Amino acid sequence: MPEWTLSVGELNEYVRKKLAGDPMLRSVRVKGEISGFKRHVSGHLYFTLKDETSRVSCAMFRMQAMKLNFQPQDGQQVVVIAAAGLYAVSGTYQLYVESMEKDGTGNLFEKFEKLKRRLADEGLFDPSVKKPLPVMPKTIGVATSRVGAAFRDIVRVSVMRDPSVTILLCPCAVQGAGAAEEIARAIERLNADGRSEVLLVGRGGGSMEDLWAFNEEVVARAIFASRIPVISCVGHEIDFTIADFVADCRAATPSNAAEIAVADIKELQKTLSQLGIRLKGALKNDLRQKRMRLLTVAKSPALSMPNRMLIDEKRRALNQTQEKMERALKTFIEKRHIKLNGLCAILSAVNPENVLKRGYAVVYKDDQLVKNPRELIPGDDIQIHMQDACIRAGVKAVTDKE
Repeated sequence: MPEWTLSVGELNEYVRKKLAGDPMLRSVRVKGEISGFKRHVSGHLYFTLKDETSRVSCAMFRMQAMKLNFQPQDGQQVVVIAAAGLYAVSGTYQLYVESMEKDGTGNLFEKFEKLKRRLADEGLFDPSVKKPLPVMPKTIGVATSRVGAAFRDIVRVSVMRDPSVTILLCPCAVQGAGAAEEIARAIERLNADGRSEVLLVGRGGGSMEDLWAFNEEVVARAIFASRIPVISCVGHEIDFTIADFVADCRAATPSNAAEIAVADIKELQKTLSQLGIRLKGALKNDLRQKRMRLLTVAKSPALSMPNRMLIDEKRRALNQTQEKMERALKTFIEKRHIKLNGLCAILSAVNPENVLKRGYAVVYKDDQLVKNPRELIPGDDIQIHMQDACIRAGVKAVTDKE
């Protein structure tokens, strides 16, 4: 053990003074791309400067920010003159920017525009090649992260609209190195599986860097090659990626994608009921008009008694036909309502979400459902999914139940 010990505050203050005392770091010129730009209500600017390999946090105080002759934003390539320092409270190393000027368009934005133009020239965005979406799919495939909010939103909206819908998740990374390749493989695997009628590909919102995997060519090619229609749902409503242009349909958010893909059973029930009422009314109106015409003809003095008898017989037959049609229509609608209500009740009873609401839980290990406790050994990390939370835990022992 050393003879003296520093507190965290003392250590941070020592490092801060070291950085402040370095003449080279008092005024250093740095070139990079703006990312995560935020303007505080106080007028201070906070952002990150990055290049292909590294990044550094930056702060520009209000007095210096007022001297800028342009509006900084994500993706801009800039040159700053700054002093390197350490914010002792959090131990964060950052640049305190004195001045900033534009240095051309950011590399990521340039790559985005270049790839967008090339793929457009190849016809990947052509509306004529986009596939129509199924009207009432019973199985939808999802390519996204298992733990992200996007998948939970898709499941929640889909089950609410149609409890009978089946959701197939092919989990993949949606951010960072290798994410684009994983997304492309997930799309290919869902196509190979063949059960899905429509694919939802996306993730929640984030910065341009966070969403960049969906701007990679390998993802665009996989979406274009998919024989199953693809709905892209990347980020928020204002976010656009290459995947959005290639997909057969673009949704503003993952929740919106579920609304587009899954039919609302309650709305269909309402529509069916309204159509039944309209059909019944149309039949009654048609029969009423025919009866009026028949009565007019029957009253004509030119008709002989045999003709009147024939008309009366036809009238009786017409009345019988009307009654049969009304009974058949009523029976048909009632049977459909009974069957639909029964199916909804069965589906609600076996809905996994309802099972979780009764206090049950689902256990995952390494993103795989644990069906047999013998799959677990002491020391394993597990995730316990309950109704409103996911608990991370470790296995202490596995014992037989008495």
